[in-house]
Amino acid sequence: MTVPQLENQFLDLHGREVHAFSVQMANVGFSRMADLLKSMLASQAWRSYRDGLGKYAFLQGEFDYFLSQQGIRRDDVMKIPDVELKAQIEAAMDERRTGEEDYRRPVLQARAENPQRPGQPIEPFGYKESEAKTLVNTTAVGGRSTKARPALGRSVRRWGLTDGETKKAPSETLPLAERLRRSAMRLGDDDLGDLIDALKQEQRRRRRTT
Repeated sequence: MTVPQLENQFLDLHGREVHAFSVQMANVGFSRMADLLKSMLASQAWRSYRDGLGKYAFLQGEFDYFLSQQGIRRDDVMKIPDVELKAQIEAAMDERRTGEEDYRRPVLQARAENPQRPGQPIEPFGYKESEAKTLVNTTAVGGRSTKARPALGRSVRRWGLTDGETKKAPSETLPLAERLRRSAMRLGDDDLGDLIDALKQEQRRRRRTT
């Protein structure tokens, strides 16, 4: 993470909070990072503040837009082990609600309506497929996927959808043998034949050793 150089005389009260947050986030471990994110999210200082580049305004579902402008990446937040906190954070960056009035603007609109920070453009942590394609077509950054992506990953999304009951997909709760059977059913004929032969060989080997 990088921290932009700011002129303190241009900061308003929220701007000073944001600046202090950015400085601390650049030099902490994941435990302290979790505390700082939780505190900043709750403070609402990130929603509206001023620095030397101008006045910023973010909607309640644009916390990832704010974080990306502070040099905080999706991967940084993903590494925090507290899934309950990540579910709270995700509620403030739900890409499925992009375009919903007073919740979340499309990322290109948010960029156009906020000051641009050199080297730290507003980026979405998650996006719908339509927005992913728009980003690919309007940026020079290669390697971006055009598929939809949950803001903080599928396990956090499941945790939220199940009210904290599980991070696992239904298929992940099946017995191992059933998961392997389902995987085998997706193989092509040649690969399935090779698998059957290998299993028969393993079965014969076990019989010889018992």
